Amino acid sequence: MTQPEFSLRIAFAEVPPSGKELRFEVDETSRRRLAERMGIVELRRFVGVAHVKPYRKEGLTLDCSFEADVVQSCVVTLDPVEQHVGETFRQRYLPEAQLNLPSSKAPESQREVAVDIEAEDAPEPLASGGIDIGEAVAERLALALDPYPRKPDASFDTPSEEVDDASESRPNPFAALEKLKKNY
Repeated sequence: MTQPEFSLRIAFAEVPPSGKELRFEVDETSRRRLAERMGIVELRRFVGVAHVKPYRKEGLTLDCSFEADVVQSCVVTLDPVEQHVGETFRQRYLPEAQLNLPSSKAPESQREVAVDIEAEDAPEPLASGGIDIGEAVAERLALALDPYPRKPDASFDTPSEEVDDASESRPNPFAALEKLKKNY
């Protein structure tokens, strides 16, 4: 397993019954590595607050809000486009044994998955007795990025219908076939 670009781990044993608050500001090296991972020009600022509290005796709930200032490339001009991203999310974690994962014994064609888009996200597995808040926040940032950043004044001009002189002077590659067709 590779080391995440930004890691902020908290163990289940470190979280009191009343919960724990963690404030974070991602350092320059981690921001640079995250920008590379996400395929963006720059991640200028990445800060947030995480509240972790117990969930169902053996799990954890992460309530987190973050803000980031990112620079992406315009899909039309490739010029830099600045964007401010702010998100709030909740993610629950449980030991793997408590998760209702589909049985791998049943053939894939017989497995049925019901998806309720209004329902709360399913819990994630607790990894090594804790969670990595940094990785959870990085994943949410990646989802929040504009997939097609565009400068406000950027426009894509389609090629004109005018035929240039060079294409008129070239012979039609099918002209020889047309002559053969006439002979039959």
